[in-house]
Amino acid sequence: MEVNTIKIEIRKHHVTPGLNVLDLIIDANGEKVVKQTQHKDTDRAFKKFVEDITKVAKELADARIE
Repeated sequence: MEVNTIKIEIRKHHVTPGLNVLDLIIDANGEKVVKQTQHKDTDRAFKKFVEDITKVAKELADARIE
């Protein structure tokens, strides 16, 4: 049986008051994708992304192979 690994890291850095830097690192079976963005503290898209990725992680953890 082959084991697949997916690792997602979200790192939030406070650089300037009211502005954050987001590092998104996805490592899937050794292939690494790194993206960095800047966003304001009030950015609702960042909050929505974190909620969505948490939901996906829970769904994958609960998945059963029949």
